[in-house]
Amino acid sequence: MYKLIATDCDGTILNSKGHLPQEIVQTFKLLNKMGIHIIVATGRSDILAKDYLDEMKINCPIIGCNGATIRNLYTNTEFFSSYIPKDVLIKVFNIAKNENISLKVFTNDTFYTNNKLFYNGGIELIVTEYTKKLNYCLKKEFVKDIYSISNLPNVTKIVVIENDQNRLSNIKNKINLNIPEITATQSNWNCIDINSSLATKGNAVLAYANMLNIDKKDIIAFGDSENDISMLKAVGFGVAMKNASDIVKKSANYVTDTNDNFGVAQYLKHIYNI
Repeated sequence: MYKLIATDCDGTILNSKGHLPQEIVQTFKLLNKMGIHIIVATGRSDILAKDYLDEMKINCPIIGCNGATIRNLYTNTEFFSSYIPKDVLIKVFNIAKNENISLKVFTNDTFYTNNKLFYNGGIELIVTEYTKKLNYCLKKEFVKDIYSISNLPNVTKIVVIENDQNRLSNIKNKINLNIPEITATQSNWNCIDINSSLATKGNAVLAYANMLNIDKKDIIAFGDSENDISMLKAVGFGVAMKNASDIVKKSANYVTDTNDNFGVAQYLKHIYNI
């Protein structure tokens, strides 16, 4: 039986409205009481996933920003971090300038942007039907010149939001081809996340498992987006959601039901016989 469950949030345990269904809450509560280790691995900053641990009443670390951080926000303990250095930040800023695109730049507790819409808007810019109001949030700062924050020592992630799918894909490819120190992955239909190449959900899950002396064959993971692929491939058994993209499904060992039909809970109840 799997000793560690790693799961993505949006599109996986959260429904299409951004809420955590009671079927998911009760399943994870029961598994936690059984002594199964659980970790949430999200593309968001970790603080934006804390609401869901509160709902499940699970005290565990969160893998944030696609694997850039592993922190327990209840004990204020940081286990791992992989920040984007200044020289690489400037390379990304140069591409953004040439492509005439705006950015959101994240540290552990703040996001900076040179776009007023990004500054005023929240996660609804990415998940258009998102209706869950979060109790925890990041500080935010508007910067007229994005280069003015190139000295930040603790950048975990850079985000590009673009509704034009072809343009978004071209920007992602340009970043990946020209800046080997980082990786751009699609985390939602209109969003790419840019992280240190060392920062992946797969690497972070294995790092956490190593802390617990759990072998990768004893880990099961759930996800729906491109940024989940590293995690699905790294563990003993990777499960994609039915609502996942085809490339994610092909990277998994199994495809469960959709997030709106509690696919994660369905599969966990089946394999743990609960």
